[in-house]
Amino acid sequence: MTNLRCDTLLCSVLILLPVLTHAKAAPQDISNVQHLPDVRFNLNEYSEYPDNEDRDKGYLAQPDEQQHTKDNLYLRANDQFSREESITADFDKNIAWDAHWAAQLKLTQMSAVSMDPNGNIAIFHRGDRIWGPDTFDNGNRFDPNNGPIAQNTIILLDKSGRTISEWGKDMFYLPHGLTIDQAGNYWVTDVAMHQVFKFDAQDVVRHMEESKHARLSSQTGASNALKPSITLGEAFVPGNDGKRFCKPTAVAVHSNGDFFVSDGYCNSRIIKFNKNGERILHWGRHWGIREPIYLQVPPPNAFLVPHALALASELDYIYVADRENGRISCFFASNGTFHKEYSHPAVIGRKIYSVAYARERLYLVNGPDPFTINPIPVQGFVLDIYSGKLLSTFGPEEAMNNPHDLYVTEDGSEIYVVELNNHKIYRFLQAVNDSANLQDAQSAKRHRPEVLVHPDTKDVDVEKINVTKLILGLGSAAVFFITICIVIAAIVARCQKRGCLLTMRKRMRWEAERRENFKLSSLLESRRGRSYKFLEKRPNTRDFSKLNTEPETSEDERPENNLAKVI
Repeated sequence: MTNLRCDTLLCSVLILLPVLTHAKAAPQDISNVQHLPDVRFNLNEYSEYPDNEDRDKGYLAQPDEQQHTKDNLYLRANDQFSREESITADFDKNIAWDAHWAAQLKLTQMSAVSMDPNGNIAIFHRGDRIWGPDTFDNGNRFDPNNGPIAQNTIILLDKSGRTISEWGKDMFYLPHGLTIDQAGNYWVTDVAMHQVFKFDAQDVVRHMEESKHARLSSQTGASNALKPSITLGEAFVPGNDGKRFCKPTAVAVHSNGDFFVSDGYCNSRIIKFNKNGERILHWGRHWGIREPIYLQVPPPNAFLVPHALALASELDYIYVADRENGRISCFFASNGTFHKEYSHPAVIGRKIYSVAYARERLYLVNGPDPFTINPIPVQGFVLDIYSGKLLSTFGPEEAMNNPHDLYVTEDGSEIYVVELNNHKIYRFLQAVNDSANLQDAQSAKRHRPEVLVHPDTKDVDVEKINVTKLILGLGSAAVFFITICIVIAAIVARCQKRGCLLTMRKRMRWEAERRENFKLSSLLESRRGRSYKFLEKRPNTRDFSKLNTEPETSEDERPENNLAKVI
């Protein structure tokens, strides 16, 4: 009986020990986010996660007990949803699906969607190329001998869903991410080339016009090939250092021109660049299947395929869709410090493919999870960024298969989702009013947090601001000093002119006395006065009463004095 009790106690301690250890270590992981140093790229270190239906390998399956443990460990305070808020079959009535929009469009694998400043919708697709299990070798290398995609890979649609332009023929090998910034520049990632490209807006417009003219003229193509203004990474060479990527997934562009790259399938890191393409900082590490990931919660700076990015520039937030970990991680865009996490496998699922931000809300789409007994429906979700509360769900009438990316307008009135496998694009319209915009703006002011700065973080943005403040302060001090000197000089000059200074008064008095002394009357009076005084000092020789007639004797001649001295 005693042995049975001991065995039971020992088993209980062994079961609770990992949980207690994690509970103690979790806050430390969140607070001590580090900018990890670069390491050499190991070809055998990473596993591939392709985008098509063959991406889920057998080694990703887990027993139901491990699934349940992971569900319980994923619950985080202030970021979760209660089971009473579980999604239902009824979508949000304010988010309506436009079933007829771009219904005529016939494309293959669509990997990304974005919008230009004119409100035109851009779609990035792969033409006749499919990402399959044989697309890359064991070293994550793509064979460039397969050649670029022969079709135009970027399609531009107007608000009615009509194709107005297309380009990208013979330029890309395996498209993945597409972002159009506020200036109309195109940012593209190609996972086969392991590169990131920026195409300037004016070059894209000129190239599309030339391509359109060439098609109308029955020519083979545009006269001039479109060249990127910024190219990052080494073509077809995977790596994990300051110059190379390994299957980068997405780009997010800040309002000040800085941009972020999620380097994505292999390296699992986020890299920040300035507007010239110079690297500022990076953070993140790989959370691979070789670690006991289903018994532990991944730390905030560890990712398993960071698949998409979203920026809230006014709040200084950047959101990362950590796809295989089934969570949205929020960091401060200025320095990469961890801020918050949104995850709940029981409500959203274990695969989150994309995320977008608009008006203090997060929009995201999940993905299929074939190894779950009761999988979560594949659809869209809307979350409140402060409370983490699930606000609504949306989707088409038929279930989505594998949504790969989504885009939301700044006011949240339009939502676009592209499918990877069933080759569809969805447009959703959301009712938005001005009063809601005003409330969101006021709420943003109330909830705007202070930027957290890690002690080891070298934030270039903060240093630039400090240098600017220092220069402005020195300049202001110099201007103030010069102004004071000018004022003092003016006062001195005015006083000198008026003769109000003590020095001028003394000098004037001395000058007057000097002039007075040179007058003839003054000289005569002075001479006469000196002669009278001279005569007064001389004695009268005839006045004998004043003369001393006594004989002079010395003390030596007086004997009494000498005797006194002797005594």
